[in-house]
Amino acid sequence: MKKRDKRDFINKSMTKLEPMSGEPWVKLANGSELADWGKDHEISYNQMNRQMEKALFYRRAFDFLKSNEILGDYHEYGCHRGRTFRMALTEARRQNMSEMRFYAFDSFVGLPTTGAAEKKEWFEGALLTSENDFIGMVREHGIYVDRIEIVRGYYKDVLNKELRSQFEEIGIKVALATIDCDLYESAVPVFEFIEPLLQEGAILYIDDFFAGYRGSPLRGVSRAFLEFQSRSRWKFARHLDVGWWGRSYITYSGEGILPDDF
Repeated sequence: MKKRDKRDFINKSMTKLEPMSGEPWVKLANGSELADWGKDHEISYNQMNRQMEKALFYRRAFDFLKSNEILGDYHEYGCHRGRTFRMALTEARRQNMSEMRFYAFDSFVGLPTTGAAEKKEWFEGALLTSENDFIGMVREHGIYVDRIEIVRGYYKDVLNKELRSQFEEIGIKVALATIDCDLYESAVPVFEFIEPLLQEGAILYIDDFFAGYRGSPLRGVSRAFLEFQSRSRWKFARHLDVGWWGRSYITYSGEGILPDDF
């Protein structure tokens, strides 16, 4: 298979599943089509599928926010490559959310010391997108550029009481927060920081709920979220699953207790 044909095949196979009128009822790639399939194809295939799942989530999330009149800002904790940040900008524009501000929280020097992380890609300095590169991408994207704010630094250092007080003084709550910081140690200060900035109906999207640690929800970012839930004044209803890795929750308050399988 020629390089162009391979690229077209990857694009076609990940864009949609094609039905068939007989067994196996859905079109599958065969041995001939995958004969020269290598690591680069695997990476491209997985990335395209994953980013499509995320793009669909942002479309649904902003539709939810607009339909339920949830006013507030967008926060993203972990902005590597600016993919999801640009997705948020795009869907906010489609919903005409011209008053929303977009906050990018990142060290812009990669991950901090990773402690007990088991995922080999998570090492100190990994997942680096420089601040200049990030700014260049969102400027080129050209949506709500004048409403983007950058908060630079490791979360344990910058997500302090002084910064939180500044946000509280502004009085604008979080409408959607994307938490994509990979590590337990990074996620803990994020959840502490956003506690007073949340509101009824705000969405929390946890990107790495099942990423790393063999998918254990008792480790990594999901562990930080479980601990946060146990002490937060807010409650969180499961909302959307995003691929195999992520999950979103709706923030709510009240005395009722949801069943475990809600």
